[in-house]
Formats: sequence, C-alpha cells, structure tokens
Amino acid sequence: MPANPVPESEPPRGGASPVPPVPAVLTGLALLLGLQLAGTVLVDLTGLPVPGAVVGLVVLLVLGVRWRGVVARVEPAGAPLLKHLQLLFVPPGVGALTQVSTLVQNAGPLALAVVGSFAAGLVVAGTVLQAALRRRAPA
Repeated sequence: MPANPVPESEPPRGGASPVPPVPAVLTGLALLLGLQLAGTVLVDLTGLPVPGAVVGLVVLLVLGVRWRGVVARVEPAGAPLLKHLQLLFVPPGVGALTQVSTLVQNAGPLALAVVGSFAAGLVVAGTVLQAALRRRAPA
C-alpha cells in the first residue's frame, strides 16, 4: 500500500482532465446571447432608439471584421438558427393576425411606409453600386 494514496477526486496526472470540453454549439450560443445582452445594456445606458439585439449584431459584425476567430466560434450555433429561420417568424405572424383590425385601419400609412422604404433602399443600393463600379473601372 503506497504511503500517500491519491484521492479519487483529483484528476489523473499527465495532463488528462476529467472535465469534457464545452461543445462548440454551446460556446457559440453563449457568445450570441452575451452579445445580445451587451447590446441591450448599451441601449439601456445610452437611450438609443434601436433594439438591443440589433446593437448586439452590430457589435458581432465589428468583432467579426476585427477578429476572424469570433465568426468561427459563432458559426456552429448560427448555422442551425439560419437553417430554421422561418420558425422565428411564427410569433410575429400570429401577432399580426391578432391585430388584423388595426392593420386594416392603418393600411394606407403602412403601404406608404413599405413602398417608400423600398424605393429609398433601391435608390441607395443603386447609388452605392454605381459608385463602386466607377471606382473599379480602369481609367
């Protein structure tokens, strides 16, 4: 019998760890939720008129441009979310159906907003594309 037996709760020597690694999906999901929380906190602190989730996505974009490893860590969680994105539209669709009378009452302003935002987006996209093509064209 050895003089100093190793208690069973200690990890074996030689670098092996009894704790399994965290799955990549959980790491990515934690990062996405953490960035959403950070965006919400930023909106609450600054009073920005933008949803916290949008600010969190902008922070993710900035981090992804700066450090490519962030994108690699988020991708295992983001890919399944994007694959089943249509399921995320069910709650807003149900909400819209419950408010049909309000939508009908405000159909004119809503149609104007949709058509106007589409036209504005089309003009901005066309202007940016033309400017980009001019910069690329040989002189």
